[in-house]
Amino acid sequence: MKTNTFIVSVMTVAALLGISSMSHAQPADANPRNQMMADTSMDMNMKGMDMKSMKMEAVPVTHHGKGTVKKIDAGMVTLSHGPIASLNWSAMTMSFKLKDAALAKGIKVGDVVSFDLVQSGSDYVVTRMQISGK
Repeated sequence: MKTNTFIVSVMTVAALLGISSMSHAQPADANPRNQMMADTSMDMNMKGMDMKSMKMEAVPVTHHGKGTVKKIDAGMVTLSHGPIASLNWSAMTMSFKLKDAALAKGIKVGDVVSFDLVQSGSDYVVTRMQISGK
């Protein structure tokens, strides 16, 4: 009995959604009055929605730098890098996590590299690293 009630409920919702989407469909030559009605309908449908609780995924900002490799160890790299203007960082030596340990393949201590960083939580992670000039 519960299964039948559930199926009927799902079918009813699907039918209503289908009818709702059909009521918003408009021909290419729709007149402005119809468009205004559709816009009003959308506004009414969005009222009461808690937009603050919706999670919006921000695209991480990529920062670029150039530096000398001081150490590579267990998915980490220590770089003595120049200033990174987009982060308002002066030149310094820092250790960063590597997004993928394979980023360090072919790179050794002393190599000058160009690299990209993105913020991940409170850390910055190297997402690209290659010997400078490549």
